[in-house]
Amino acid sequence: MRDYSERERLFGTDGIRGTPGFYPLTDGMIFKIGLSIAKIIAYKRRKKDAPRVVIGRDTRLTGRRIEAILCDALNFYSIDVFSTGVITTPALSFLVREIGVDMGIMISASHNKPTDNGIKFFGPEGFKLSYEEEEWIENIIFSNLIHRPTTLRNQHMGKVYPIKRAQGQYINFLKSTVKDLTLENMHIAIDCGWGAGSQIAPRLYRKLKANVTSIHDEPKGESINIGGALDPSYLSKIVLQKNADIGIALDGDGDRCILVDEKGNILDGDYILAIIADYLIKKRELPKNTIVTTVMNNFGLRLFLEEIGGKIITTKVGDKYVLKALKENGLNIGGEQSGHIIFLDYLPSPDGLLTSLQVLRVLKEAGKPLSEIAGRMVKFPQVLVNVEVRKKIPFSDMPSVYGELDYFNDLLKGKGRILLRYSGTENVARVMVEGKDEKLIQEIANTLAEAIKKEIGTATEVNSES
Repeated sequence: MRDYSERERLFGTDGIRGTPGFYPLTDGMIFKIGLSIAKIIAYKRRKKDAPRVVIGRDTRLTGRRIEAILCDALNFYSIDVFSTGVITTPALSFLVREIGVDMGIMISASHNKPTDNGIKFFGPEGFKLSYEEEEWIENIIFSNLIHRPTTLRNQHMGKVYPIKRAQGQYINFLKSTVKDLTLENMHIAIDCGWGAGSQIAPRLYRKLKANVTSIHDEPKGESINIGGALDPSYLSKIVLQKNADIGIALDGDGDRCILVDEKGNILDGDYILAIIADYLIKKRELPKNTIVTTVMNNFGLRLFLEEIGGKIITTKVGDKYVLKALKENGLNIGGEQSGHIIFLDYLPSPDGLLTSLQVLRVLKEAGKPLSEIAGRMVKFPQVLVNVEVRKKIPFSDMPSVYGELDYFNDLLKGKGRILLRYSGTENVARVMVEGKDEKLIQEIANTLAEAIKKEIGTATEVNSES
């Protein structure tokens, strides 16, 4: 019998990702994934009416083909599909609950390059599937259970139904989270990153009476994630040129938010969490005065939270782990430095537009510029170096890397920290170093990155992000 524990997993940190046409996103494998979903839905549901699934996609050019293959597989087993067309990932999470379907499927590789794509799954309550459910899908696919005789298929084929007002429904939901907020006399600059929020974001802010300047605001899949939350430097220039009050950058599938203040400073998820936590603690609306964030958070965020009477629960990188900690601890706010922020009172998925609205509410009530509000938190210098690798092996199995790590940890004791981790979606090792001495942490990060590169790196140059 095959040992499933030893095989490579289909699922990464956030769904199944790859390059369409290559494993695991070949046409045949996509069809098998669709069949496995049909089998799971049939096993779990107790209703007698026809099962239903809602499918959305970002702007990537390969999204239509992947959607068509999944629809064929689901329809074959009598499952009706509601198609949203281009939509953000959090909007799909919302629509799963709004429509009342058995599962949601989002076709997106989020922040990955335009030639990649992926498939994410949501349960009937709008939550992403658990690790155990993902494993179940994999076991069905790899054990060929989908090819065995089954009573799953009924007499009729399922059908595909387009949802004509999906974006409008989502915009109305977003507006409901800030009630009577009006953005009159506020100039907002937006960078949609050529992604799924391109048609939604400008409409949303204009409906709230803001003066809007938008860039990269067409659903152009071949350019997805150029600019946006992955590179807010474009937006920073626009904010300064147009004298905007705030800049809002989204990633390709709309679940990240990065801000730019009126002075052109780029503000990541740590700043956003600090702003929201401070606001809610003052209003006594933050449960246990605690937020959830990941190991990538800046030490400055921890110090700020301590100063205002707040606490942090830390998880592994990945919004699914943030969500799990929120649910287990009865909390409602959590997120990542990358700009994935979850407001669990409203939605179980990170949502860039929802995040921006909550910050805009704080700005309007405070009557102060964003730079002043965000400037209350002082970040430690942090360096992130990415190394493309041939394979992922434990860092403890690389003596040269671990020897350097021990030495540098002693050097930084009480003055900073080092984090080594692999990307959950790419063959990339990430070296993060944080401390007060920027020259020292850059040197440490580069030394560790070179050590990893010598052990398991590719010929690609090391990429550094500050």
